[in-house]
Amino acid sequence: MGPPPERPPPLPARFFDLYSSAPRIGDDPELHDGRERGTPHQTGRWPTHVFVEWLPPADLADSLERILPADASSLLHSPYGAQLPLHVSLSPPLMLATDDKEPFLESLWEAIDDVSSFTITFTGLRWLTNTAGTREFLALAVTESQELIRLLEQTASVCRSMAYETFSQKNPQLHVSIAWRLPGNAREGSQEEVPVLAQELLDSLRADVDTVKVKIGRVIHRKSL
Repeated sequence: MGPPPERPPPLPARFFDLYSSAPRIGDDPELHDGRERGTPHQTGRWPTHVFVEWLPPADLADSLERILPADASSLLHSPYGAQLPLHVSLSPPLMLATDDKEPFLESLWEAIDDVSSFTITFTGLRWLTNTAGTREFLALAVTESQELIRLLEQTASVCRSMAYETFSQKNPQLHVSIAWRLPGNAREGSQEEVPVLAQELLDSLRADVDTVKVKIGRVIHRKSL
């Protein structure tokens, strides 16, 4: 019996930008595994999200996959086993007016022009609930850094200057979600049952950030740091 087949090489970083979303199939929760769209579709508005992305090494993604609770859906891999990129949100979901798309990007790129590349580390796992209370997320808590806080503050400043929403909390809980579930799917008392993450694995999780991304509609815009 020969050696096991080698894992295929990772996909280029820009691949996920080209295939970042599935075709729109409506807002009905029954079409989205029971999930409710947080920001319903609005004619003349463009769903927008500012974030930094992280694709962990495949072996670390597999290690995280193995500790996910049985009642949670993975954000680490697709149902077909393909690894998925993770992210840290720098803005809440926005709905940009058509005339604001270019000014928003120009203002944001200028505002973060002095931020250099950096590395994100993590402090552990926790359960978080979205603002609407419709989904729970198992998340890696992010260690705050000067660069990350600068990106967060400058993104919020641009949003406020154009009368768009910012995070409701003064100090939002920065995180990387690795799984989700509907609140009704949680076993009684399981909200506090956080999977054990070995210190060795936690210490090995490091996300190198050299790009900020803005998704407007289905198009990904990038700025290198």
